[in-house]
Amino acid sequence: MINDIKRISFKQILFFLVCVLVVEFLLLKHTPFFWDAVSKSGRASWIYAHGLSEFIVPTELNSGHPPLWVGLLAVFWTIFNKALWSSRLLLLLVNIGVVWQIIVLCKNNFLKTVSALAVFLVCLEPTFLAQTTNLNNDMLLLFFTLLALNSLIKSKSVLFTLASTGLLFTNLRGIYIVIAIAIIHVIYARFKLIEIKKSIYFGYLFAVLTFAVFCYFQYEKLGWFIISQNENYNEHRQSVGLKQILTNIVVYVKIFLEYGRFIIAIFLLPLLFKYLKDKTRNDVRIDRMIVAFFVFVLVYFLGMVPFSNPFGDRYFMICYLLAIVLLVNLIEYYNVRKKIVIYTLIVFMFVIGHFWIYPATLSQSWDSSLAYLNIYNVEEQMEHYINSRGIKPSDIGTRINLNSRDYSEFKMLAETDRYAQFNIETNKFILLSNIENQTKDEELNYVITHWKLVKTYSQLGVFMSLYQKE
Repeated sequence: MINDIKRISFKQILFFLVCVLVVEFLLLKHTPFFWDAVSKSGRASWIYAHGLSEFIVPTELNSGHPPLWVGLLAVFWTIFNKALWSSRLLLLLVNIGVVWQIIVLCKNNFLKTVSALAVFLVCLEPTFLAQTTNLNNDMLLLFFTLLALNSLIKSKSVLFTLASTGLLFTNLRGIYIVIAIAIIHVIYARFKLIEIKKSIYFGYLFAVLTFAVFCYFQYEKLGWFIISQNENYNEHRQSVGLKQILTNIVVYVKIFLEYGRFIIAIFLLPLLFKYLKDKTRNDVRIDRMIVAFFVFVLVYFLGMVPFSNPFGDRYFMICYLLAIVLLVNLIEYYNVRKKIVIYTLIVFMFVIGHFWIYPATLSQSWDSSLAYLNIYNVEEQMEHYINSRGIKPSDIGTRINLNSRDYSEFKMLAETDRYAQFNIETNKFILLSNIENQTKDEELNYVITHWKLVKTYSQLGVFMSLYQKE
């Protein structure tokens, strides 16, 4: 039986992962857009409403991010139907593309003695797993990132051109990623870690030129490009002082350790230090992963820490995946004892990472673990209770994103079904939940202390509580 397991191929694993993603699609095909993804749905709805004739959305909706993901959503709605299932069909295709590229990454960079089964360890990373369920553009960005790295390693010019262009048109973080890929390219070439083909440089040129053309047309229409003039987003593009930089550094480090990922650091750091210290040892596959990991970490650090834009765990998925591939290689390279125990412990920590819930006074990247899926059952119970008590939503103040269902669920709300803005002075009721991070600690503590708790529902740490002014 053990020999049969060892003979499992990368193609068989890919087939199994695709089946898992299809089952996930069937289970979650009616799950709404969540958190930041709601704004993407809003922009896609604008493009859809204009019959795909215009892909540059107006400033009042525009965060500055390029329109590839929202444009694809609008295209899928046009071909099929404007529905959650068609949105998730697009996500399914992107997810399949991502796991395909993960397989390619592992196949090309695992040591020959590493079992193909180690791919499962990579795919169990909590934030990656959560993002396969989230209708945001991060999985599309990850697909192009992996495609760019894999194409660079194998010197596939056409795919590299596609990946570089896709990165710039999916998200502004794509600019950082293209810069990181270019630095990786230089280091790989300098140390002969890849075969050098001049044709691959065309990919950079084509991507930059096409993105420049897009920026030109956006400037002509809106009067700005890249840095949004929308007040809701412009404040996230500002530089910050030393105090906030220090805070951002702490947050940056914390993000790499959350949701059970600290277990990777515990095993990876000593092995990595040993490998780097031992100059007599080297392996091109390990070296490539070390270079890629550190370049991405450094470029993200320099591109995000000095600025006001809050960053979440999902931004750094490529770093987590590279770290796991690197760890697997180093464990095999040094023939570490008790591998099964180590891998079992990593899997255990990754699984319980989805139950990692902070106290309500601490902000949490809710879209970075599967914990967020619990909110829908809790929300349904709470609204059933509110309706049964005859309480008007307009009497309830909240910062939970319940008024955007025309974008999150494609359900148009009547004015009588809309909740009031959070205001302790004027609201008769307050609806709190740890699923949102906007309510300040003092506001939360004041409501809990001075208002009457009417009803609360919770599921695996996710809660919604209704309070009434006394």
